[in-house]
Amino acid sequence: MIKRKRGLRIPLLGLVVAVSLSLPLIGLSNAEAAPASKSKLSPNTMVSNDGKVTAPTAPSSKAFSKQRDGATTSSYKGTGKTLAKQPSIVTKKASVKNDLPFIGIKSIIGSDNRVRVTPASSYPYSAIAHISSDIGGCTGWFINANTVVTAGHCVYDTDTNKWATWATITPGKDGSSAPYGTASARSFHSVVGWTTNEDTNYDYAAIKINSNVGSSTGWFGFRWQSASLTGTAETISGYPGDKTYGTQWRHSDQIRQTYDRKLHYANDTFGGQSGSPVYQSSYHSIAIHTNGVYGGNPYNRGTRITENVFNNLLYWRDL
Repeated sequence: MIKRKRGLRIPLLGLVVAVSLSLPLIGLSNAEAAPASKSKLSPNTMVSNDGKVTAPTAPSSKAFSKQRDGATTSSYKGTGKTLAKQPSIVTKKASVKNDLPFIGIKSIIGSDNRVRVTPASSYPYSAIAHISSDIGGCTGWFINANTVVTAGHCVYDTDTNKWATWATITPGKDGSSAPYGTASARSFHSVVGWTTNEDTNYDYAAIKINSNVGSSTGWFGFRWQSASLTGTAETISGYPGDKTYGTQWRHSDQIRQTYDRKLHYANDTFGGQSGSPVYQSSYHSIAIHTNGVYGGNPYNRGTRITENVFNNLLYWRDL
């Protein structure tokens, strides 16, 4: 996401640990620095644009599959049914905002190894959506027929302390082509850790949309595990702001560093790819892309899907 300039924030050294988090403490050297907490609520407490506040909720065991050291949901390829006639799309081009929290940081690591996805109408690329809203341009990915996961800063602007008021979601967008049409947001969801504490460790969100187009596009599964993910092969695909508007680009790499709440990787990304899935070959996401390179660390990074994040995604999925 591309965001207007603001001053560089130097976070305080420390950890914000959610009460129900079952991941092991890796140590300060392996922890993402976080700002001092502004709320007494758990940072994974869910909030939405209608003002509703929901405590973290344990999901039904029927909603996921347990694994040896974590859990997963199922991916779905969808019917692949596209529109017989392309809609006439007149969409306001949202300003593409830089990945938060630091502005103007280059996210291309070495040579630009991104490859264009064209057409983007086939799974899994069809399950990745271009997001245009009044707070910026982003990427999102389906987890069921009507739920799109993205970054927290794509739905809630901490500069203005305001939620997005509208968003247009275009799955499988390829330039001017919208094979599955467009959908509109009907509600926005994030967590206190982002909206109140402005802590990038909790930079994740979901958008509920006004259609069930995900049944056609398919959706990603998502998973968490307590063990390190370093060395895990992964791909990021999304809608960067430095390329032709509305075109999808991907790059495969591997997890380079595992932290309690972030995963680091050398995939090339750019503003506008915030919210992209960081996914494995089985089309299961393990993180949500949020940030470019900053703070002396050479890698891009995403919010790790921990047990708490996993549970919240399930809650939003089933609303």
